[in-house]
Amino acid sequence: MKKMKGLFQQIWQFLQGEKEDLKADPEIRGALERMAQVTQTPEPDFERMWGRVKRATIGKKERRIRFFQGVAAVLLPVLILSATVYFYRSKYLSPQKVVKVEKRVENDAAVRLTLADGKVIRVHKDSVVNLVINEDVAIRHKSVSTLSYEVKSSVSHQLEYNVLEMPVGSSYQLTLSDGSIVYLNSCSKLKYPVAFVGDERRVFLEGEAYFEVRSDQRHPFRVVVGNVEVEAVGTRFNINAYPEKKGVETTLVRGKVNVEDGNQKIRLLPGQQACCSEQKIQVKEVDYRDFIGWKNGKFIFKKMSLENIMIQMERWYGLTVFFRNREAQQYTFTGMIDRNLTPEETFRTIEKTVDVSFRLNGKTVIIE
Repeated sequence: MKKMKGLFQQIWQFLQGEKEDLKADPEIRGALERMAQVTQTPEPDFERMWGRVKRATIGKKERRIRFFQGVAAVLLPVLILSATVYFYRSKYLSPQKVVKVEKRVENDAAVRLTLADGKVIRVHKDSVVNLVINEDVAIRHKSVSTLSYEVKSSVSHQLEYNVLEMPVGSSYQLTLSDGSIVYLNSCSKLKYPVAFVGDERRVFLEGEAYFEVRSDQRHPFRVVVGNVEVEAVGTRFNINAYPEKKGVETTLVRGKVNVEDGNQKIRLLPGQQACCSEQKIQVKEVDYRDFIGWKNGKFIFKKMSLENIMIQMERWYGLTVFFRNREAQQYTFTGMIDRNLTPEETFRTIEKTVDVSFRLNGKTVIIE
């Protein structure tokens, strides 16, 4: 019994993502495969189970569930076994095709590229752009959602800026002239030199972007966001400066960065996040993966209020949101959702775990 308890604890840690290395353990793998063999249902009926559980729900914000002893004795093992088999099959066995999910309709708005002379180019995802700025610099639209600057020679250049702007529902990858890569999120803007000149590399950001900075000790890379400046040499980090943040949020993935707001200057280490607001910088430990999921096409929410979630939905789907149920603004949701899903699919996912309903009418969504 003691051995079985230890095995169950290991399986639970594995399912939570705490110990990925356990998937190589033959005992763990064997136990999961035996579970899969004895379970014939490809997908557990979670909606039915959840409907029975929700009737015991108490509280307003977190919707915590109180199980009576008799219910727990019967329902909890079924939930755990079903979740175990479903998770294991979907991740490590050949998954059975159960539901066909319709992809999100791409936004028609084009990305705007403004050149140094003021000329505006609308870059559509299916178009090919090859522009020669001068005899030394070229811009290439090599593939879907990717723009690249190429410096043809080491001749010194005048400092000229371009601006790349993202519309609603779009994200883009930009390779700067020094080889650094910038991922721009929806409704974001980056101002950057066509070719870097002088002893630094400086760009200006509005919105959100993820940076993979090419190492160059002699030419530090600086991102300016309002009165905040983030300095890096060769590193990877995310900056979120959307209006709802009421400040600048810098999350470090790799390397080191300095964050300065005019009054303070601090150095971040991997796994740390600096929040600059109201003339002060606060640093905390975070799981950086929660803050860069958008770069990989995912919404990642950890106990996030429905109010803040819907701000992201507005920005990605181009929706106008109305809360008929004001109390629902403070409900929280934890989960990961593919950003390529339609709004309907996304809202149905949230409805399964949060006691709300979404009514979509064109570009307007009402939450009840």
